[in-house]
Amino acid sequence: MNTIFPAHLKRPLIPNGCRRAPWHDYHDRCVYLITINAAPGIPPFSYITGTPGDHDYPPTPIKTPLGQIIASSLSEIKKNFPFTQILRSVIMPEHIHFVIFITQKAEHHLGDIISSFKSTCTRCFASMTDKDSSSAITPPASVFEEGYHDRILMKKDQLARMKHYVSDNPRRRLLRMLHPEFHSRFPAASADGRHFEVYGNPFILNDPDIEPVRISRSFSPDHLRQRKITWKRTVENGGVLVSPFISEAERRVRDWAIDNGGRLIIIEENGFGVRYSPKGRMHELCSEGRLLLIAPATHTLTPPVLTRQLCLAMNDFAQYVSEGALTIRF
Repeated sequence: MNTIFPAHLKRPLIPNGCRRAPWHDYHDRCVYLITINAAPGIPPFSYITGTPGDHDYPPTPIKTPLGQIIASSLSEIKKNFPFTQILRSVIMPEHIHFVIFITQKAEHHLGDIISSFKSTCTRCFASMTDKDSSSAITPPASVFEEGYHDRILMKKDQLARMKHYVSDNPRRRLLRMLHPEFHSRFPAASADGRHFEVYGNPFILNDPDIEPVRISRSFSPDHLRQRKITWKRTVENGGVLVSPFISEAERRVRDWAIDNGGRLIIIEENGFGVRYSPKGRMHELCSEGRLLLIAPATHTLTPPVLTRQLCLAMNDFAQYVSEGALTIRF
């Protein structure tokens, strides 16, 4: 039996990607990263043009008439709810992201704000199609699919990464078009000049919420409980857990996260061989885009012995990765 989390924390996380966090008050002052998907059959919100890495022709979303409506409706949120600020937004072809700051505790639930925004977009789009006699589009019940996904700002350094995640969406979209499979390896480098290889979904490194997992015998029961709650909330909030997952207790955290729809960055002690390909469950996670493996650039036929020093170094590196300090070269 998996006992890594206390019984009162064991809540199924997979079924609904638009669930709300039960431990959070959505009336409070807070920052959220919001994702809303287009409803089936809705015309594109935008088209992505440009070239990754080209400063003169960078990846850029070109908004369609519907995208223009969405952009205008985003700007209207502050007029309707003066206690809000849109800190960053991007309108992708079939979804939108925006970072919203609720500046004070409010009578309105976050869901009320999102519902009002979605209704405004749908109403304006229906009005536009009614006026366009040449349009063959029947006004939809909603421009967006039901619900929305929120990511809650939980760490002081997370806001900048949230904003970057939103702004970097067009570039990542074009890169995914160039690299459709997540069964690929890429070179990577750390700021101090060390070289690595990564295998799997490299875009996981762009996530604004990456939490290291380490369990030590020196942890008090209360400290360990708080760490477990943080890991659970990270998975529930759509974030990523990073670790070499060395100890049995850490592997139980890994398995729990996998079973509950989480994404992982796993630090490996040895490099990838020429014909390396993950097996079994790890292969499935790569196919689902839920896994990134990080290994030294050099592969040895005899794996390194997991000494205490090496384990500490791997855990330190997991902390380093969680701080966004690893760069992938595409």
